[in-house]
Amino acid sequence: MLDNTTGGGLATCLHCHSEMISRSNKKYCSDQCRQYANRNKQNSQSSRGKARENYELFDTARLMADRLYDLEPFERLGHMKELIDEARGGNSKLRNLLSNYYIRHPNKVDEWLHARGNRQYCTIAQAANAYCWRFWGTHVTDVVYNRCDEPETGEVT
Repeated sequence: MLDNTTGGGLATCLHCHSEMISRSNKKYCSDQCRQYANRNKQNSQSSRGKARENYELFDTARLMADRLYDLEPFERLGHMKELIDEARGGNSKLRNLLSNYYIRHPNKVDEWLHARGNRQYCTIAQAANAYCWRFWGTHVTDVVYNRCDEPETGEVT
């Protein structure tokens, strides 16, 4: 594999790590990867405070995912309901974590975001999104920001 400085060979995208045909100045496979990479550079790499905030967010997400999968399978839905209810109740840190796009759509190389560092398990935001689709019929972002009505309980009044 050739690096990005040679023309016409194969190279690796600096953001998503997919293979691409390289030109002498091409570092990313698409405009979207270039934008995401620059957005990350502007945020975490140029600001120590933002880098620390992101580290804490991702570390908390990993710990929460580990906690979810440490529970017995029959306890997980109840735990997820408690998390969603707390986020809907106004816990802004939890709301941001569960609706974070990067945690819901991690890069393939970021296995550390998944429970137990294994892609076989969901991240906490992916698990919350799956829960919301199952019981609410919409994305976790809509649920935690109270943009939708409570689902029906099935109780007859």
